[in-house]
Amino acid sequence: MFGSEMLDIAIGMIFVYLLLSLICSSVNELIERQLKNRAADLEQGLRELLDDKDGTKLVTEIYQHGMINGLFKGDYKPDVNSNLPSYIPSRNFALAIMSVVTSKDPGNIQSAVGKIESPKVRNALTAMLELAGNDAQKFRDSIENWFNSTMDRVSGWYKRRSQLIIFVLGFSAAAVININSVSIANNLWIHKAERDAMVSAAQGYLATHPAKDGAPTGQDSSLKANIEGIESYGLPIGWKVPLPNDTSGSLLGWLITAFAVSLGAPFWFDVLNKFIVIRSTVKPHEKSQEETSKN
Repeated sequence: MFGSEMLDIAIGMIFVYLLLSLICSSVNELIERQLKNRAADLEQGLRELLDDKDGTKLVTEIYQHGMINGLFKGDYKPDVNSNLPSYIPSRNFALAIMSVVTSKDPGNIQSAVGKIESPKVRNALTAMLELAGNDAQKFRDSIENWFNSTMDRVSGWYKRRSQLIIFVLGFSAAAVININSVSIANNLWIHKAERDAMVSAAQGYLATHPAKDGAPTGQDSSLKANIEGIESYGLPIGWKVPLPNDTSGSLLGWLITAFAVSLGAPFWFDVLNKFIVIRSTVKPHEKSQEETSKN
């Protein structure tokens, strides 16, 4: 019985962290969209890939190429990235770079590659060309893989920045609204009705939000719906809740909340699924034991 109570508390806490993560992720997306950080990250990644720090050489040629320029409005300006795309398909990049390179010597691809100014790019394309031989498809595939490996690094930049921003948002929300993980866990431990309500809500949430790539989907996962969900469960959230005399306890609870939220919604969604499955096996087992003891 004790184990099932702890399991229910864990499910309640996980569900709270999931909703808070969704809220902070939504705010982070609004921030990223407003600041156009993804487009800036992509441009920086291309500058590093093409060894063009100021973006005035190969990077300009790539962005101005029809395969890329059609993805955004206007012309590319190295010092202005407000209209740049936040995503470039690898195929578009490969076709653009092949076109730009061959234009340097249309009759001889090897000679054209040799005329590239950057030694790093020249060496990379030469190695890919030697591997492909006379197979243009293999050459294009190698360029796509080259591009994708850089985009993996760019994605890493975005994820690390997002995790930091979400941590700050999580801590700010925890401090401003008083979302104390310690108080919430203690409240769920004391009040069985609220604990059962949280478990039921978590189960209902999973039933109405199918998973896609480890993250919840559905219209109800909007920012407004998640905020209303947090407010509707009767948890000890807000400044009307009596605060402990030791303020360090509140700080600890806020930090726990912030660290949990920074792990992201996909993480908590996956964990919640697993705990619900565990609960579905533990509860019937405990019930059968109780019936056997009565007999």
